[in-house]
Amino acid sequence: MRVWAVGLVAVLVAGAATGGYLIRTSNEPEVATYDGPSPIAAVSPSYPVEELELVEDPDFPALQPGVELHKIRVGDKPFDLQLQVPVDWARTIPSAGEWRWYPPPGDVLNTYFLRVRLVGNQYQPIATMLEARINALDGAESVKDFVVESRIANGFVANYVSEGHRRVAMEMYVAGPDSDVAFAWIALVGREVDRAGMTDLLGRIGGAAQPGA
Repeated sequence: MRVWAVGLVAVLVAGAATGGYLIRTSNEPEVATYDGPSPIAAVSPSYPVEELELVEDPDFPALQPGVELHKIRVGDKPFDLQLQVPVDWARTIPSAGEWRWYPPPGDVLNTYFLRVRLVGNQYQPIATMLEARINALDGAESVKDFVVESRIANGFVANYVSEGHRRVAMEMYVAGPDSDVAFAWIALVGREVDRAGMTDLLGRIGGAAQPGA
């Protein structure tokens, strides 16, 4: 896991250097400004280009590095995962095998959040799961201007626009013991202003996650 954590931090830092963004859900704060690429109309032949109208993000404090964590376990054996999550963050269970954590008070839309899903019962190699995840995001109807900023063997950093908000996403897969089969998927979605905190948080969570411990 420590080897993975080093690789993850490297790709997250690389994403930050290129000015990328993280992906968020409906309960995370949004970025107020965006200086990234904008659509350019074709010259010959000319095709209609969809203009992106960005919405101002909520005025919610940015995620900072060094968030206090505590150890928990999710799932049932043999598909259980031991990991660390932020203290005092509110947990929800949107579906079986998936958990989400939001910063207090937990009800501010378009901010940042942590998402964990157990996928060990799918018995798919990380490479396969990673490619499918990227393709799903790129092809989602609600996702516009999707860009993969950086990528490693088991994770990626990307940014896109959803419902008028620029999202930054840092996602990774954790393998089972001595295996290349994906066991769990961990993701952070947030705003550009949350990037430093997200990089720190996902690096610490991913480095300590222990499948089936």
